Amino acid sequence: WDVLRTWAPGIMIGALVSVAFAAQLRSSTLQWIFGGLGMCIGLYMAFGKTGWRVADDMPTGLLRAIYSPLLGFFSVLMGIGGGSLGVPTMTLHGMTIHRAVATSSGFGLLIAVPSVLGFFFVSLDPMLRPPMTAGAVNLAAFGLIIAMTLVTTPLGVALAHKMEAAKLKRFFAIFLVFVAANMLRKAMGY
Repeated sequence: WDVLRTWAPGIMIGALVSVAFAAQLRSSTLQWIFGGLGMCIGLYMAFGKTGWRVADDMPTGLLRAIYSPLLGFFSVLMGIGGGSLGVPTMTLHGMTIHRAVATSSGFGLLIAVPSVLGFFFVSLDPMLRPPMTAGAVNLAAFGLIIAMTLVTTPLGVALAHKMEAAKLKRFFAIFLVFVAANMLRKAMGY
């Protein structure tokens, strides 16, 4: 809980700043950002040594003040929760993969709430908006995502705790590389 509590302000500020930034970008630019960062993270998770550490403890002070908003900012730009960036950050700072996965679900909430609230205030051309859209948030999709998240999060956490750390890391890496490759394919127009 200490990591969530101390990282919360920075993550939430980064998420809000990212909403304003993302609203100015074309979707293809966002695809390139997601694909590039996702591929780097996935390859690190796949081929990085288990013992690689930047530090033995999570950053505090100035480093936390830099890392936490960046985590929120890039997570919103990539359209992801806290896991894709949070898990590698935490494991590089000495946290076990299982604890990092559990903590990252809290990061997801810290990213989602301010960013969704922010996207409600993004102005889109009414001719381009699908029905049931407020700002840049489609309410039907939002409701479906919330419902599925409530159902699948406990299952994912339980599954993660049953898997051995190396398998969990490998599974996460493979998933992220495939998703990133698909996003890069779309960004290239294929």
